[in-house]
Amino acid sequence: MKYLRSINKKTQKEFAEFLGIPQPSMSAYENGKNNPTIDVLIDIANKCKVSLDWLTGRSDYTLGLSSMRDFVLFMYELAMKKEIGFEIIVEDKFPNHDIETDENKWNIKLVFYGNDKENAFNADVCNILKELSDNLFDLKSYSITKEQFDSMKNKSVEYYSLPLTQKEFEELSRDEILKKRIEYLKENNLL
Repeated sequence: MKYLRSINKKTQKEFAEFLGIPQPSMSAYENGKNNPTIDVLIDIANKCKVSLDWLTGRSDYTLGLSSMRDFVLFMYELAMKKEIGFEIIVEDKFPNHDIETDENKWNIKLVFYGNDKENAFNADVCNILKELSDNLFDLKSYSITKEQFDSMKNKSVEYYSLPLTQKEFEELSRDEILKKRIEYLKENNLL
């Protein structure tokens, strides 16, 4: 709770007023003397735009990305989901040892394959990103208002509500890891 209050840049009294709870309750929550009810937790999560999992310590990801730390946590968490897969393409080398220019910029691409049979939600990811791209274009070109943009986002959030699960990796001995590494290198013509 203290961290959440600090990122909202509020005193304990201001934060309690913002959340609509008594200041002594806020103090008790922050000091671990009391725990908020589920209704209070849901209200805090909604008002502060964080997930209940994050608020209750089940996840490091705060729904609102407020720092690069949050971005790093989000990307690593996304990479560990079974239903979503992506390829990271790093383009940081230029032909003939050229230097970076306005036309020749280094970049990173995340590629989601919509027809990826191993990752059940990749088609959904592609649809979401296409919709986001269209909506951003419409917002930037003044075809829609920020309110309409937010409304479209909320519809998408409601529609795509299936949970994601963690990828599982088998525990291997050092010898098994080396054997699998060699197999991987051979299969991908890297050896």
